[in-house]
Amino acid sequence: MSHDFIRPKPLDFVILLVLSIIWGSAFGAIKIAVDSTGPFSLVAVRTLVGFLVLFVFLALSGGLKLNFARLPYRRLLAIGFVGTLLPFFLISWAEQTVDSAVAGLLNGAGPLVTVLGAHFITRDELMTKGRLAGVLLGLVGIIILMQDGLEKLGTGSLLGQIALVVAFGCYAAGNLMVRGVKLLTPVQLAACSLAFSSLISVPAALWLEAPTPQSWSLEVWGALLWLAVVSTAFAFSLRYVLIRRAGAGFVANVGYLIPIVAVLIGFFFLDERITPMTVLAMLIILLSLYVTRRAGIKLRKIND
Repeated sequence: MSHDFIRPKPLDFVILLVLSIIWGSAFGAIKIAVDSTGPFSLVAVRTLVGFLVLFVFLALSGGLKLNFARLPYRRLLAIGFVGTLLPFFLISWAEQTVDSAVAGLLNGAGPLVTVLGAHFITRDELMTKGRLAGVLLGLVGIIILMQDGLEKLGTGSLLGQIALVVAFGCYAAGNLMVRGVKLLTPVQLAACSLAFSSLISVPAALWLEAPTPQSWSLEVWGALLWLAVVSTAFAFSLRYVLIRRAGAGFVANVGYLIPIVAVLIGFFFLDERITPMTVLAMLIILLSLYVTRRAGIKLRKIND
């Protein structure tokens, strides 16, 4: 049985880095906004505004011309719920009680879930010994990088920590589901996902939290717009582009780069110190990316 093995190109690594920077900043934006808005309202604004941005873009670019009768609505609904709505809510809810360091640590669960799923479910990115070694190296790097968060793992909200693990697993599952959708462009796919998500999140926010947007500060609105326009509309479209270009397993490596981005942002903008252990962790994570990539290239050569 043959499989479509995908070799990442240099541009794919650039896209991966851009996504890491955008999503690495999203944790801070959520932290700024969620106490004022509540998790349901935050997700409602994020998904609705994100969808409207993509809708306008598609309308102006002619992307609304679709054969709606042929769309895989069940698959799109699953992608919207599992890959967008559920992780958005779980992360927003968890960040009310969980430290960002712990959130960064638990983010490393995503790549492992993706590699296992790509091997056992989609069967298009088989898990070789080299690829598994790369994933495990990345997890070691995450643990070293987030050692403070690891020490606090038992002191924060246990439910919040569990919610984060589930959320990052949902992102991984959503990445795997996308590979079966061929009729939509990445932007159309992102728009559909956000449309389905907003249809659920907006009524839920109005019913459960009765938000008062007029009372939100400019800082809160700035964080919300960053989340909706950049971290959601733009980044999710880019995410689906990368999945099609390089595979869900490669996209999962963003889970290793996000903590590195957080450390660098802290160093350059928040006067935080980079320790020798931090440098070691980043080197291990970069090595894991190299090992995973080389394993994929070797596997493709064997099958060619």
